[in-house]
Amino acid sequence: MRKALGAKGIFASYAFTGAGEASAAFLLSELLSTRKRNLLLTRSSILSWEQIVDDDVVFVGRRNSIRNYSGALAQDIVIEPEGIRNNKPQPGEPMFLHDLLVPEKPAEGETHALISRTPGLSGVGELLVIAGNASSDTLAAAEWLTEPVRARDLVRRLRTASGDLPRYFQVVVKVAFEQGIPVQSSTCSTTC
Repeated sequence: MRKALGAKGIFASYAFTGAGEASAAFLLSELLSTRKRNLLLTRSSILSWEQIVDDDVVFVGRRNSIRNYSGALAQDIVIEPEGIRNNKPQPGEPMFLHDLLVPEKPAEGETHALISRTPGLSGVGELLVIAGNASSDTLAAAEWLTEPVRARDLVRRLRTASGDLPRYFQVVVKVAFEQGIPVQSSTCSTTC
């Protein structure tokens, strides 16, 4: 085909957004647009360091879509290719939560997503990261931030003993999915 068209630079491209990530971005933009009107949606690969340093940024996607910035996102709990690693486990918490995918059915299994709200790199803005290793777990994590019943439960779980809400936090979401659709999810500490 290249020879017939005289084109040397034709190559396969698999740069696409999964349905879960697209749905998550839609849910989050719907919620955030009630508070801020000039939202910008862009690919993380063209996001500049200046934007990350100076603005509030929400990363939505699979772990590999935000890997270029993961070094800048200092986190105690991180996503790895096989699941979630807790670098500072509390007593009784495991160091690692394994994702379980059905080998002959890659659109089914049980995975974990991570919601992290951290200070911005310069102290000006804030970063919100909603990510997992599968499209469906990213969607489920966004649902925990945008659906009123789940958001209330999440807030209840995040409250400290004094009743305050921490400004910055990390939450692990355990997700069971079938045919690429999250069918059950729960927030948990890293003991899920």
